[in-house]
Amino acid sequence: MKRVFKFAPVATLLAIAGGAHATLPDGVSTAITGYQTDALAAIGLVMAAGVAVWGLSKLASKLGWR
Repeated sequence: MKRVFKFAPVATLLAIAGGAHATLPDGVSTAITGYQTDALAAIGLVMAAGVAVWGLSKLASKLGWR
């Protein structure tokens, strides 16, 4: 129990410091949102391509082509 109280002040300072964020200009916020949308679409396409390759590989093994 002493160990918990030993690190309590450090944890409190980190919690307080973690909440301090500067506001970003509107252009930066819009750019970040646009990037998130584009990145999500790209990740979705990569995942879909991986599933398609896996599915075709599975089909080939079931049909005896591989």
